[in-house]
Amino acid sequence: MLNECMRILVDARHLGNGQQTGVGEYTVQLLRALFRSDTENEYILLTSGMRRPDLPLPTPFSHIHVAAPNKLLNASIAFARRPTLDRLVGGRIDLVFLPNLNFVAPNPLIPTVLTIHDLSWKHSPQYYSHKMRLWHRTVQPARLIGDAARVIVPSQSTHDDLVRAFQKSSDQIAVVPHGIDSAFQPRPEPRDHGVRSRYNLPKRYALYMGTLEPRKNIAAILDAVAAYRERTRDDLHLVLAGGWGWNARDLKTRLATRYAQQTIHHLGYVPSQDRPALYRNAAVFIWPSKYEGFGLPILEAMACGTPVITSHTSSMPEVAGSAAILIDPFDPRDITVALEHLLHSKNLSARLRSAGLERAKTFSWDTAARRTLDVFASAAKKPLP
Repeated sequence: MLNECMRILVDARHLGNGQQTGVGEYTVQLLRALFRSDTENEYILLTSGMRRPDLPLPTPFSHIHVAAPNKLLNASIAFARRPTLDRLVGGRIDLVFLPNLNFVAPNPLIPTVLTIHDLSWKHSPQYYSHKMRLWHRTVQPARLIGDAARVIVPSQSTHDDLVRAFQKSSDQIAVVPHGIDSAFQPRPEPRDHGVRSRYNLPKRYALYMGTLEPRKNIAAILDAVAAYRERTRDDLHLVLAGGWGWNARDLKTRLATRYAQQTIHHLGYVPSQDRPALYRNAAVFIWPSKYEGFGLPILEAMACGTPVITSHTSSMPEVAGSAAILIDPFDPRDITVALEHLLHSKNLSARLRSAGLERAKTFSWDTAARRTLDVFASAAKKPLP
């Protein structure tokens, strides 16, 4: 814990984007846990844009909104190196917390803690649009990482990637795994029936949860489930829960076929309150992503008692442990075989459900908050230039 009260500035500009996916969920859940456990420090959340967003967070915190077009503000920060975030807020600031990469002109007199969720933009730029590649170049991640007093990463895999790619000292990087919201649990709830009817869910289905984009390897899921259905004559349907991402033209074409319309159900973006029911009712959760910095949906599925098939690459084995079937994401046949083994073995299915529930219990947002507070304390003690 921290020894004395600090005013901590949190860059919450990304929370004004509407639908919250991975980074937004991380920020909201971590801040909720910090507000529960930290009664000593003052938190100031900064947002910007022409509309003041309603932050999905309980008090206590101060919300300062800069009513300026984000494009103009970002351009000023990127090219003129001003204003610094503390100037936008005013008053004394002891620490700046950046939950994600963003346009930031650091004040060298104030320590910064930066969270890096993954390095997909560095290792696999082919999975990003030209616009997003330009965004990353303009944000200058190398400068932000180099200037940060401490960097938080969600996995040892991302820690190792960061050390290799940016030569950041290992003692300046803290591995703080994500937690799981208590809503993700195996016990059915009355509202589950409403979720099933509202989304018109099939009787028996495999589930994917996340953005529909090339890095998530959706095409491999489609191929694997189709092959499984043909080989076993099992009427297993596929539910895709997530909004469209970049470069999804081929996937949209595939989902428009007659076969896909009969066996594949695309729900679009699903709000957080409906997701536990989708997991609980699924026969299996398939997540064969090609690269991840953590993989929170793996744990969410496990916490709901759903068996998981996921990749043996990057951070996913670290998250899943021995509680999932690990497959080669570049070989759809591997996913098909995993489906056959899992769905045709009651013993294997029961073992993975039990192991997944135990695995999920080891991840907590309250633990993540305590470790994050330790990082804040360590960064505040860092000698300033």
